[in-house]
Amino acid sequence: MPRDSLVIAGVAAVLVLATAGAVATGLGTAGAQSTVQPADQSISVTATGSADTSPDRAVVHVAATAQGNSSVVVRDALAANSEALRTALDELGVDYETTEYRINAVDERERPPREERASAEYRGVHAYQVTLETTDNTGSVIDAAAEAGAEVTDVELTLSEEQRTELREDAIQAAMTDARSQADTIAAAGDLRVDSVATVDASQGRYVPVRYETADAGGAASETVVSEGSVSVTYRVGVTYNATAA
Repeated sequence: MPRDSLVIAGVAAVLVLATAGAVATGLGTAGAQSTVQPADQSISVTATGSADTSPDRAVVHVAATAQGNSSVVVRDALAANSEALRTALDELGVDYETTEYRINAVDERERPPREERASAEYRGVHAYQVTLETTDNTGSVIDAAAEAGAEVTDVELTLSEEQRTELREDAIQAAMTDARSQADTIAAAGDLRVDSVATVDASQGRYVPVRYETADAGGAASETVVSEGSVSVTYRVGVTYNATAA
């Protein structure tokens, strides 16, 4: 082959390689210029909401009791005392049901010292739960039980199911309002804007009725007045919000 032809072929080969390098370089530059979209932002908060209202239901626990030196004696006395208690409750026209009935031997450790007085060998209890549709007759039930010689072991002022549902919804609304307020404050500090709710986790924290562990009727000559107080419900929520740059 002539020398001139070899020179021309060599120059052509160099041009081809140079062009290929340029194309490769161009492709690499284009890839480096592509950008990754930023990840979505989120804000998570926890909040608590509470609501309270006056009770509209009452539950009174009363019990006829008896004691003696034989189970038969206690049984008979308990039957008579229970009858007196039921009669008193029937006169008030209230609803009640048996919640406990037992006759048991008294534990030796529960007896007083022998030098003080002789103690009974057996003790009996017939307990009832009285449910009232309003709180107005609570004191009357306590007085009736006391006059019948019965014990009043517990008084609870609470809510009907309808009132409880309404109170729970108020507590949830208060919790969600607090959660959004927190999220907005956090978003403003981080140059973000709250868009929507992503997830919600809610749970009832507390339901607190008005409760008296024991009640003192104060004698048959006086009327018992029960202070109503307030029933409260607390709800907790954990909320995650979607957020974007402000």
